[in-house]
Amino acid sequence: MTAVELETSSRPTVVDAFGVHVEVSVRGDRASQVLDRLPLLWEFCPAPAGATGEVTVEVVFDSDPQAWLLAEAQGAVSRLDFEDLLQVLTQRITLSAIDARAGECLMLHAACIADPRTGDAAAFVARGGTGKTTLARTLGRDRWYVTDETTVVLEDGTVLPYPKPLSIRRDPDSLFKDETPPSAVGLVAPTGRVQLAALCLLERDPGHRREPTVETLPTLDALVALVPQTSHLPEMARPLQRLAALCESLGGVHRITYRESADVAGLVDELIGVAS
Repeated sequence: MTAVELETSSRPTVVDAFGVHVEVSVRGDRASQVLDRLPLLWEFCPAPAGATGEVTVEVVFDSDPQAWLLAEAQGAVSRLDFEDLLQVLTQRITLSAIDARAGECLMLHAACIADPRTGDAAAFVARGGTGKTTLARTLGRDRWYVTDETTVVLEDGTVLPYPKPLSIRRDPDSLFKDETPPSAVGLVAPTGRVQLAALCLLERDPGHRREPTVETLPTLDALVALVPQTSHLPEMARPLQRLAALCESLGGVHRITYRESADVAGLVDELIGVAS
């Protein structure tokens, strides 16, 4: 049986990715392994009961290497290794949701945590592989884990949570990551409204020997840094004005240079408070 002919599972999973219902449709003779793991991995992103997918991500997990190759050629998510497949699937869910909301809202490549007492949140913008997940995992305890990847901000400053599985590197130099349920590392999902209170640019420097340094950037400099880390910005109406207005409403963008994520804890307390 080829990948085209593989029977699709009768129990697709639908997850809520910052308001986008993404249906994960799995086929192949190992489909049950994927479907059994998804509810725990996406524990903090459940779609409402009975929800159907606005977009669909096709997945093939099969013991036949030929089925894997054919599935990839058709654009489905497929890998022979289970953990590798889960990593790629998380990426595909995120990208599908981002594409679905193109032009609707600001979508920053940023981790985000919030004070559960107030809902005030700090977003930490950074390039991939520079510490966003580590920061969310380290500083998210006793706070709401909003996301480790994509911070979605509406025009009124509301943040749409995306507490996806954490993508944790298998070792510091590896490109491969293990998808980890947020509760497994002690994180909790938001239970109320989240609003952006601070916007930060992360500059992780292993050679930084002092306390973290904070610099508030002029709006133009902030835009230059933020634009490459904002998805689908050109599709928005008046995109630069919208981004500039957000920066100015928050009192500017803070560039934080630091060595280890734990060093930033005190700054987060100042930005958004800390749960008592």
